[in-house]
Amino acid sequence: MRIMWKQFIYYVAIIVIAIPMFMLIATIGIRQHYVRTIETSLRHQAELTEGVFQELIARNASEEVDSLAKELGTRIGTRITVIKTDGVVIGDSEANPKDMENHAHRPEIAQALKGNVGTSLRYSRTINQDMLYVAIPVMENKKIIGVIRTSLSLSMINKLISSINRKVIWAGVGIFILALIIAFISSRVFARPIDDMVNVSRQIASGNFSARLSTRTKNELGELSNSLNLMAQKLEKLFEETSREKEEIKGVLSAMVEGVFVLDSEGRIIMANESFKRICNLSKVIGKHYWEVLRSTDLKRFVDEVMISGKSRTIEIKIPSIGGENVYVGTATPIGKRRETVVVLHDITEIKGLEKIKADFVASVSHELKTPLTTIKGFVETLEDEAVGKEEAHHFLGIIKKHTNRLINLVSDLLLLSRLEDKKQRLEIEDVDLRRLISDILAILRDKIDKKKLKLECLIPDNLPMIKGDSFLLEQLFVNVIDNAINYTKEGKIKLKVMPLNKKIKIEISDTGVGIPAEHLPRIFERFYRVDKTRSRELGGTGLGLSIVKHIVLTHNGKIDVKSKVGKGTTFTIILPA
Repeated sequence: MRIMWKQFIYYVAIIVIAIPMFMLIATIGIRQHYVRTIETSLRHQAELTEGVFQELIARNASEEVDSLAKELGTRIGTRITVIKTDGVVIGDSEANPKDMENHAHRPEIAQALKGNVGTSLRYSRTINQDMLYVAIPVMENKKIIGVIRTSLSLSMINKLISSINRKVIWAGVGIFILALIIAFISSRVFARPIDDMVNVSRQIASGNFSARLSTRTKNELGELSNSLNLMAQKLEKLFEETSREKEEIKGVLSAMVEGVFVLDSEGRIIMANESFKRICNLSKVIGKHYWEVLRSTDLKRFVDEVMISGKSRTIEIKIPSIGGENVYVGTATPIGKRRETVVVLHDITEIKGLEKIKADFVASVSHELKTPLTTIKGFVETLEDEAVGKEEAHHFLGIIKKHTNRLINLVSDLLLLSRLEDKKQRLEIEDVDLRRLISDILAILRDKIDKKKLKLECLIPDNLPMIKGDSFLLEQLFVNVIDNAINYTKEGKIKLKVMPLNKKIKIEISDTGVGIPAEHLPRIFERFYRVDKTRSRELGGTGLGLSIVKHIVLTHNGKIDVKSKVGKGTTFTIILPA
């Protein structure tokens, strides 16, 4: 459909909606205006008759009230009803009061009996017509002695509004026809330059860059025409630059050591560099699915997750090779609206080998150091027994013992870290009762807590579910965190809170200690990192405690977070799967 007819249809739709809405609003407004005018007139008539009826109502002269109501109602052309405070009608200009119901519960009467002007618009069952009622209280000595109600049939208003509606409809039809003519002309004028632009743009798209538009207007369409002419001049230059950049990108990708390939939404390779082809040991990979050229379950699982989630990810991937198995850092990033995915593979096989050599070295050295250190500690303790009374020798032996213990703790922590980092090392998985485990740990640390006169608050629900984990490692986790809280809290309390949370267990361990400055928080889980080196050494810390804690949490597929304020305290939050 041409844009002119689309524009015309839009105008027609607006006209069809706007004119009936205008007619409806006008009708409602006129009706409301007349109703308000009649309501004011009825109130004034009721107020004028109030003085006439006041004395008769006070004397309870019902027959005189009814006679007067009929006389006045005939004169002013308005229905007048007089009601006593108990709701009994004692006078009505158009009906016999004795045949009328009690009016105490009529809305306008109820309002008047409260001292207000009551109004109501409803159907009257007495005369079978829509009526507008206005009621005012009749006062004597500041006391309500009755109610005067004036009312008028709305049939006259309805006749007047019907007449006005007919005139509005004819006016609306005239406006509608005029608006259609204007809409047609406007749509045609608007669409003509656009049609010219479409024709010229088709010529440019076919390669005719000499096509131009003749600009006759100075509005937005004129500016668009000028822009289209300018675009035609620059397109050829842009095509040349794009071709050159494409060649440059191709050269950069070819020179990269990392394997790079791009996948479409169905997992087919649409672009790949030479490094990726060497990883696959294939010369032609374009058009093939990536799992055909690289048989790796890690890679397939990783790419599928990125393509489904639409979020970038980076993980380690193992890919079989001729010499065995290589390790890569894989980064996958979704790009564009066509759901394409760029995957980069960086070979870290040598780095992983060096890390394993380092880890094996640390584990071997730590293991070899443990036996002589234990022997040294044993001899130091023997010498201490022999050095009774020799203060200087006892002092030096104490220093040797202190540093020997520190070395033993350091070696033990290094061995534990090596075990946690060894992915081949299997955990002793069993059902662990956290409530019982934490209670046993707190019993061990109770003397240390009492010695520092700290308050301990422990909140663990009775129905806490069991978790799957290594009880020894979990014990090390809680000992390290709780012991740190005790060591760095001079006064106040240690609070431990455990709660179930969506098939997980949330543990919060907080203290009122010295706190950790914000700049240190990102690094506290690093090995040998100390916030206060002097204080940490005085307390006998190895600098590996929190690193061990984090490794234990990650080994159990959990999460750990820390929040702290200097001088206020620290809170460790640990989440473990139930």
